[in-house]
Amino acid sequence: MQNEIQKKLILDYQRRKAKNASFSLRAYSKMIGIPASALSEIMTRKRSVTLKMGKRILEGLNESPSDIHKLLNASNDSSNTSELSLDKFHVISEWHYFAILSLAEIDGFKGNDEWISERLNISKKRASDALERLLKLGMLKKEKNNYVPSGMSFSTPSDIEDTSLKLHTVQSLDLARESLFKDKIEERDFSTVTMAIDPKSIGEAKKMIKEFRRKIMKKLESKKKKQVYKLCIQLFPLSRQGGRK
Repeated sequence: MQNEIQKKLILDYQRRKAKNASFSLRAYSKMIGIPASALSEIMTRKRSVTLKMGKRILEGLNESPSDIHKLLNASNDSSNTSELSLDKFHVISEWHYFAILSLAEIDGFKGNDEWISERLNISKKRASDALERLLKLGMLKKEKNNYVPSGMSFSTPSDIEDTSLKLHTVQSLDLARESLFKDKIEERDFSTVTMAIDPKSIGEAKKMIKEFRRKIMKKLESKKKKQVYKLCIQLFPLSRQGGRK
């Protein structure tokens, strides 16, 4: 996928440049909606192309939806997505690690502790330690004194009884509660539904929720990235057979 997208960018830019000698890379970046610095690094093979960035570039090149789907899926999500081992997840289980990974995809990202601490409201030391740890784990790369995405997407282990996974979920719930009272209603959405179901359907519900997460992430991340959001979906029993213990 990466080589194909790089070739498309280079050939399309050269074609336009041949027609208009004054056509600049900056003008080209504005035309397809990609920051000039990122576009230059991608075209010179100094920066990896993630699936999300790939989709954004192909849409900027006015590729058809079917061609975009074909090219992105030709890479097979499994080749660009890695499930973290529990040992690795234990090291980065706190919420701000994944927030930094997402922040690195925002236009104008600055890989320094001061900028990150202000954006995520964490200490500079916490931001600095996280950057170095993500770099050592290969989840970020360092290029020209800045940190950039590695080109891989990462998923956490699921359906496993583990303390770190539980604590990560607790942190997510705490962040949701904080947002409920601090953020404007136009910037968030909290909704619930109470229903009577057959518990045997929980496995099917988990699959549907997982698919929903993938669809909404693909949709929202295809647009210009300005902020980092967290999506939390809760499905849990309010009743217990034979009453609560």
